[in-house]
Amino acid sequence: MSTQSLSDAPPKRRGANYWTTGLALFSMFFGAGNLIFPLIVGTHAGNETAKAVFGIGLSAVLFPLLGLVAMLLYRGDLRAFLARLGPIPAFLLLFILHLSQGPLGALPRLVTLMHGSVCTFFPSLSLPLFSILICGAIFLLALKPQRLIQLLGVILTPLLLLTMAALILAGIFSGAPALPSNESGLFHFMEGLKGGYQTTDLIAALLFATVVIPHLLRGTENLPPREQNSLLRRNMLGSSIVAASLLMITYIGLCLLASRHAEMLSNLPPEQMLHAIAITTLGSAGAWISSSVVFLACLTTALSLTSIFSSYLQTEILRNKTGSILTLLITIISTALMSNLGFTGLMKLIGPAMEILYPSLIVLCLTNIGFCLYSVKPVKVPVYAALGIGIVGFCI
Repeated sequence: MSTQSLSDAPPKRRGANYWTTGLALFSMFFGAGNLIFPLIVGTHAGNETAKAVFGIGLSAVLFPLLGLVAMLLYRGDLRAFLARLGPIPAFLLLFILHLSQGPLGALPRLVTLMHGSVCTFFPSLSLPLFSILICGAIFLLALKPQRLIQLLGVILTPLLLLTMAALILAGIFSGAPALPSNESGLFHFMEGLKGGYQTTDLIAALLFATVVIPHLLRGTENLPPREQNSLLRRNMLGSSIVAASLLMITYIGLCLLASRHAEMLSNLPPEQMLHAIAITTLGSAGAWISSSVVFLACLTTALSLTSIFSSYLQTEILRNKTGSILTLLITIISTALMSNLGFTGLMKLIGPAMEILYPSLIVLCLTNIGFCLYSVKPVKVPVYAALGIGIVGFCI
């Protein structure tokens, strides 16, 4: 399929776009955390890996899917999605969500992990220098956000899937049988649930929907509203199912991979697990493959988040008083600066806020879906109650 903008495609053929969009959506979600947490869970699950995978599926696949469905009902308008909380809470929450996934959180974390994936081959490449180089590359790739989904869905995602599939299959078939676990299946289910929860992909789903849904609407402006809505629902649900299925298959593969190499991985830092498996199973070529997997996973997500935060900064904060290039530069420069805090420093910065906010966002998705489909009106009491539970849980 051509990388030409999908807006040029005639409306009658847009039904096929959900495959490309689903691939792009998968690559948006699949960052380094989605690689690391399944490996951690699989390492300790042993012969109870199936239960752990089920837990990951609930929190790292079902929750994001819930967010996509909720945003579909609001046609990708995150402001309208949050508006039921009131104008000030909605503005503050929108600001926090964008910062947490933008230059104060996820974006610089992705830069530090990309640096970790290449520093083995370029030991003299410091994090400050690398952050400047990679942020410059992201700036150039993100200059045309309308082509972002084509770039992800047609080029980068297939590369990511091919390299990851090669590593997972080689590692599973060369590994030893999973060891018996000392804990119950319920314990590992809960560990999987917590591991998936830490990906915070529900937040990503709310932000990514603001890009994907307008993309799916492009080219349907002249259709009758009823036909347009029907086409949007079909394509968005199709894209979401493609992305969710790929995420689930990948989590299964990574958990099985880790369970078959648990003895080797048990004493390694999480960020070194994939690299260790690759070296063991594929030799020197494995180092290049594992680095490519991590680098591509981070790059695809970083491109998406850069475009989303830059657009938010231009339209919501600066009220279109500046051009898109300037807001993109602000995003890139702040990301490069923040990346020098390192992975651990960034996790200390954004981890507490995400742990507190996440339960309330799950409840907000459920109440908004109930409101759109069944006119269920309560929203503030359940959301603020969930926020209180999140604060108590963090303090304990």
